[in-house]
Amino acid sequence: MARINWSRVFACGVVAGLIWIVLGAIVTALLGRAFAALPQNRLGAPTPGFIALNVVLDLLEGISILWLYASIRAAYGAGARTAFIAAFAWWFIVSLGDVTWCSFGFFPAHTVVPLMLGTLPALIAATLVGARFYKE
Repeated sequence: MARINWSRVFACGVVAGLIWIVLGAIVTALLGRAFAALPQNRLGAPTPGFIALNVVLDLLEGISILWLYASIRAAYGAGARTAFIAAFAWWFIVSLGDVTWCSFGFFPAHTVVPLMLGTLPALIAATLVGARFYKE
C-alpha cells in the first residue's frame, strides 16, 4: 500500500479549495438566492469575518477531499475516475447533513436542494484539478 504524501495533500488540497471557493461562489450566486434570503442568513449581507471563516472552511474542505482522494487511490488507482469517486462520496456525505438540517425544519428543502445539486459538478471540477497534481 502506498503512503500518503501529506505535503501534496495539503498543497493540492489548497488548489482544490481555491477552485471550490470560486465555483462555490458562482453556484451560490446562481442557485442560492432563496437560501440567502432566509431570515438570519448571513449570505445576504456577509461580514468580513463571515467571509474569512468561509474561505478557511472551503480551503479545509479542499484539503479534506484531497486526503480522501489520496486515501482511496490504492483501491481505485490514480486518475480522474478516482477523483470523481472521492468528490461524489464527499458530496454525498455532506448532502446527508444538509438533508438532515432540512428534516429538522431549519431550512426549507426548496432553498437547499438547488445548492446541493449545483455544488456536485463544482466539487467534481475542484477535485479533478487538485487530484491532477497529486503524486505519492
